[in-house]
Amino acid sequence: MTIAGRDALIVGSGRATIILPMGTQLTIEDALLYPESTRTLLSYKDIRKNGLHVETHVDNKEEFIFFTRLTGSSKQVCEKIPSLESRLYYTYIKPISNVAYKVIFQNVNSFQTWHDRLGHPGIGMMRKIICNSFGHNLHKAKFPQSSDFICTACASGKLILRPSTLKIRAEPLKFLERIQGDICGPIQPICGPFRYFMVLIDASTRWSHVSLLSTRNHAFAKILSQLIKLKAHYPEHRIQSIRMDNAAEFSSHAFNDYCMATGIEVQHSVPYVHTQNGLAESLIKRIKLIARPMLMNCKLPTSCWGHAVLHAAELIQLRPTAYHENSPLQLVRGNPPSISHLRKFGCAVYVPISPPQRTSMGPHRKLGIYVGFTSPSIIKYIEPLTGDLFTAWFADCIFNEDHFRH
Repeated sequence: MTIAGRDALIVGSGRATIILPMGTQLTIEDALLYPESTRTLLSYKDIRKNGLHVETHVDNKEEFIFFTRLTGSSKQVCEKIPSLESRLYYTYIKPISNVAYKVIFQNVNSFQTWHDRLGHPGIGMMRKIICNSFGHNLHKAKFPQSSDFICTACASGKLILRPSTLKIRAEPLKFLERIQGDICGPIQPICGPFRYFMVLIDASTRWSHVSLLSTRNHAFAKILSQLIKLKAHYPEHRIQSIRMDNAAEFSSHAFNDYCMATGIEVQHSVPYVHTQNGLAESLIKRIKLIARPMLMNCKLPTSCWGHAVLHAAELIQLRPTAYHENSPLQLVRGNPPSISHLRKFGCAVYVPISPPQRTSMGPHRKLGIYVGFTSPSIIKYIEPLTGDLFTAWFADCIFNEDHFRH
């Protein structure tokens, strides 16, 4: 355990990674955080856990302690640390260069884990989600301040240009009274056959749905299938209008004929007046702000953006909006959603090998890359070598959220 000055106050604990003067990196699992302390004590136990041996040597009548590591039949000296007159040994440490953080928070690892699982929301959004969901172990009273927590994936993956003061009139609409939609793309590089993604959002509850498209011509079929599902799941709510932009796929005779036959009014925004379809465009922006940090945090290639977009869309359903204290799922279903099934996007997951492929004495699980879920009980994962997408039963899987496949 890492400990500090006698008069310092413990404010948190968790994993710490430091670098010694000769470049040796140490990971300490149960470090205690003392923000006011200028000195740190490092135990032999933590040194040994990192695979190092400790030896004392005398050189020119000066005593040193060596950290050594066995490499084959030879011994490598990793660090040479001088002694004080008090017979203690001293050195200088620094954090790893590619991690930027300043955390004063009780149970730091838990907050960071849920920040990653929920798609890198801000502190305010994290507080809203935690207050309106269950299946987690966080307490909002222990949240850090925005200035005390920096996530490198958010810093590199999010660029929010602050607009002028918003002037949006609250509209007392009912669920499914108006749906808005838009298409984002083409996106490079392509994700398998997909170049676009299409969003649909309810103007009342902010419920949303996202589909991947290989061409824009598939938009009508995707909208049609989603409208049929909505009518089946929510027969008591009638879809009254759909607002789209003036793209050709939304202005086709087939689309207009279907909407007319089902009593749905088709609305098109004025050309180049994007604010009329602002909800859909805002949803696309939110999806990108979540998907980019998730991709950068797990080091998956950019060509996996489709998986990140679909996972981001699911996470948005769990997030309260600026106009509601509750999440879209809670507004539609009436109960707070559980988030206990969430895991870090892109982490390693050990999934069962199907019976035809496994043997009685061979491995019964194989390694996959977690890329989301289809329901709280079914996860989606991709094969590391082929990139093929599969599903597995959540309860049968073992997750390693500290290990990301490259």
